[in-house]
Amino acid sequence: MSASPNPHATSGPSVPHKQGVSGRIARAFIQSPLTPLLLIAFFLIGLLGMMVTPREEDPQISVPMVDVLVAYPGATASEVSNLISEPLERLMSEISGVKHVYSMSREGLSMVTVRFEVGEQMEPSLVKLYDKLQSHMDLIPKGVMPPLVKPKSIDDVPVVTITLSSDRLDLAQLRKIGLDVQQRFKSLPETGQSFVVGGSLEQVRVEVEPSRLSANGLTMSQIAGAISAAGQRIPAGDVVQGDRWFNIYTGAFLKNAGEVGNLVVSAANGKPIFLRDVARITQGESEVKTIVDNTLRTADGVFVET
Repeated sequence: MSASPNPHATSGPSVPHKQGVSGRIARAFIQSPLTPLLLIAFFLIGLLGMMVTPREEDPQISVPMVDVLVAYPGATASEVSNLISEPLERLMSEISGVKHVYSMSREGLSMVTVRFEVGEQMEPSLVKLYDKLQSHMDLIPKGVMPPLVKPKSIDDVPVVTITLSSDRLDLAQLRKIGLDVQQRFKSLPETGQSFVVGGSLEQVRVEVEPSRLSANGLTMSQIAGAISAAGQRIPAGDVVQGDRWFNIYTGAFLKNAGEVGNLVVSAANGKPIFLRDVARITQGESEVKTIVDNTLRTADGVFVET
């Protein structure tokens, strides 16, 4: 039995898929003998453009930065921060084009640094800042000196600025961390000056009891001399190891209130008299003399320049 042909079957070459505009353009470039020449020409043009483009090792980028200095004679760092720095920070943040505002407050002086966006021009930025200050001069507390505006160039701006803040650590601990970070930066090559501002120092307070002092036949000068002598560093010689020379010092071992209290200030009846026997010794933080505010939050700052 023979099979009958299918009347619906078609024969002949397959019809290619219809291409769009982008497909036809791509096909023309692929099949064109000029395509390799165009690629080489584009490469040479790019290479030439890279060679003739002006370049600088230290390009002058417009990043306006302004310091606003306000003196408040007789005020503590805390008063300067509350009455001058924080209100001025909020005021400067309202200026258009301002990217960042931070302040440092110390006894009798507030310094608010205003940094504008990259590309902002210095003169218009100064005009906006000056107008903002002049329109709010009536809000300056009594006894505060007029603000001093000091523009800064890009060379005056620290390359790295680190602000440390914490809800768990106190200012003394933050300053310790800041000093450690500063030492790590100093070990890097081609690093210029670096400094730490803000925070507080740990200190040991010695309050001499006059009755105990007189009972042991001692004077204040003896107490001061004993503490001063215990805190001195004395050269103890040198050590040479290979091509290195090390200086050895002794002393300056007082680290906490316990060690200070164990100082022997005198002796009577064959027994030593310790500092803790004639004074009350406590350990705490020193008075804050410089305050760093970052977004109205007390912090510690590390600044690095090259």
